[in-house]
Amino acid sequence: MSNTSLRGAELKKLVAVSKKRDLAFAYCPAGTTPDDVFYLDRKKKPDVIGRTARAESEGSKLGFGMAKTKGRVMTLTCDREMAGMAKKLKKYLKQEKCPMNVVVLDKNGNVLEEDIEDLPEDPELDAMDAELDAEDGNDANDGSGSQEDTGNENEDNDADEDRIKALRARAADVQEGIKASPSTVQAPLIKGFKSAVTAIQGGNLDVADATLTKLEAALDKVGGSEGAAPPPPPEADPAKVKLLTVAAQLGNRIAALQDSEGKTKLETVHASLLAQIEAGEYPKAAATAKALGEAITKVSAGQAQAAPTDQPTDSDQQDANENATAEVDPNASEDGKAWNAARATFEPVVLSLLERGMGDVSKMRAAWSFFTEKGLAGAFADGMRVVPGLEKLIAQAEAAEQSDAEKDIPADIVPFVRARISWSKARTKLQSEMMKLENAILAACQGEEFAGMASDTKALFTYLETLDDRLEAALFALEAEPDGARRETLKGDARKVLGEYQTELQTPFFKDVDGNNGFASVSVTGTATTALAAVNDALSKAA
Repeated sequence: MSNTSLRGAELKKLVAVSKKRDLAFAYCPAGTTPDDVFYLDRKKKPDVIGRTARAESEGSKLGFGMAKTKGRVMTLTCDREMAGMAKKLKKYLKQEKCPMNVVVLDKNGNVLEEDIEDLPEDPELDAMDAELDAEDGNDANDGSGSQEDTGNENEDNDADEDRIKALRARAADVQEGIKASPSTVQAPLIKGFKSAVTAIQGGNLDVADATLTKLEAALDKVGGSEGAAPPPPPEADPAKVKLLTVAAQLGNRIAALQDSEGKTKLETVHASLLAQIEAGEYPKAAATAKALGEAITKVSAGQAQAAPTDQPTDSDQQDANENATAEVDPNASEDGKAWNAARATFEPVVLSLLERGMGDVSKMRAAWSFFTEKGLAGAFADGMRVVPGLEKLIAQAEAAEQSDAEKDIPADIVPFVRARISWSKARTKLQSEMMKLENAILAACQGEEFAGMASDTKALFTYLETLDDRLEAALFALEAEPDGARRETLKGDARKVLGEYQTELQTPFFKDVDGNNGFASVSVTGTATTALAAVNDALSKAA
């Protein structure tokens, strides 16, 4: 059992703090609830405490991100999620005498899971809330943080330093937001970001503040993925959030139908559903949503067509939905093995492109859904029919990303752009190669004596966690930096991270994984080594 996981009074204290501000969390369940590892931290980043939790725990699954508590509901916004987290964490919290309801969100604020019920009052938690309120009051009255003479703020060096730090922190957040935004909108955002950085460096803090505010507003508008429900406000009612998410999914299904009288009727019912949700009639809305889903299925089935194409038809998608209930072992047939190999190759690439909004998102999502659902239902040959079209969509998306990234930027910045995109693609390929190794292990280790092997092989992917996104971030900072002297400093930062990665590739696992793993020939270390050499070359040659 871990001795450092949050427990008892310490756990309750930090849960109370999470009612005042967001805290980083990490959760790694073990085989039994008492051995679970759960952390909340005021200062460290989620991925950092995630690594600590992983090291402390006997389990292989891990979730981390930011936690916020309101009343008796803890909401987890995940950078990395795992199945069953709401139920498992709720059980852990109850065992530690800190019973809470748990809601799990993805990065965009969409509800993934929730475990909600009426909970009894907890006097100890209420007392801690009151204690924190008292501390806040003391902080406000002790004279610290006083901002007298704000009219002369620009003449106060300490105040300027604090403001510069705050602006730099906002600029870092904006930079991450630009990085995660669709490539089609990045160019003007990068231009504005450069202006903000230049203003900070030149001491034009009001200009920097105004520019960052505009960038933040722009990022809010372009944020979120196509077809997803909009993220709920931080204090949203979990029941309402869940129903709105369901309504958004139903709306997407209706939009995909052919125009008809049936579709028009479904749209009318959908409008009624939204009105019920806004009116707070949640039980009535839940019943409407269920009936609407059944009606959509009937209309969709009536419109289904059987003709196969290189892209999934409505009929194909309907068949996939109906047949996806029973998973079939792909290692049991040659068709299954071919589908599994294709899945290992394409899954990391497709998911990465969809997450970043690259290419024809709607076609790619439809093709990928068809491929996976057919395969999971055992119709491997049918699933493979979309592979040529999927390859074409991926190639178009990657070409567009490179073109958009290099558009309207100085020639001396292009090497950094190409190096960043090259390393990003390499990291995606590392996931593909590791999935190939995982498939080979699972195919070789069949039978009851290897029970639990599927969970054990997931530990392979933890070796890739050290080759994280820090190098991409460093290269992106180079792209956005207009000042030549500052750029040289940033190149040094990138080389430092590069050196850490190259050192990691000398560890025993990476030395053996490609040709000496005993199961399959893969290119994990080879892919990383080649890509890092290209980055090093760009850093050495670029002005």
